[in-house]
Order: sequence, then C-alpha cells, then structure tokens
Amino acid sequence: MRGLLILAAIVLSGCMSTTSVSTKQATVEPREIFWAKNVLAEQTLDPGAARFRDIFVADLSNGDRVYCGEMNAANGVGGYLGFTPFYMRRSGEAIKALNWEARSADFSAEKCADARDGALRINKV
Repeated sequence: MRGLLILAAIVLSGCMSTTSVSTKQATVEPREIFWAKNVLAEQTLDPGAARFRDIFVADLSNGDRVYCGEMNAANGVGGYLGFTPFYMRRSGEAIKALNWEARSADFSAEKCADARDGALRINKV
C-alpha cells in the first residue's frame, strides 16, 4: 500500500501545471539581500559559515520575486563544499521554491539563466 501511495505522489507531481512569466532585474535594498542570504544560510549545517556571490534578483510579472546566485556552505568537518547555484522564489512572505543543494545545481542554474534572459516558467503553487 505504501508503495502505491508513493507511486501516486510521483505521478501527481508530474501533473503540476506551469505558467510563463516575464522577468526584469529588480532594484533591492541591502536589507532584502540580507534576508535572502539568511533564509538560504539557515538551510545549511553552519549558517554563519555560508558565503555568497553573484547575487541577482528579478521581479516576475505575476508579482513574485526570484533570488539567484551562488552559495558556498560548510561541510560537517569545517571545510567548504564549493560554490553551488541557488534559486529561490518568493511570493509576498511565502517561499514558493528554494533550491540550493548540489543535486539541484543544474535546475537552479537553468532557472536563473532564464530569469536573467527575461522569461521564466514557474509552477502554479
């Protein structure tokens, strides 16, 4: 039964609809960048050790906002994992998407490239 539920969840997740939105580079205040970095850093083992570069913020035509860049997080023994692309989408106060791990690096890089190019496909959530 459990296997059937997992299969149903996988099938239904593939049915999620997407929509196209246009994007434009946003003008942001430093406190908003600080907030975004904190949200991302909180996902790591050592939030105080997270490092960021190449941050880009875009406004979407549906009112959402996208944060892109690269984050380097500390591993469990004090070393760093290496800079990895991140993608975060916010709607008001709600985080709609948050991808920062190495396994989603290609996805994040693709979404951020699309946001920089002016058009993006997003899930309707």
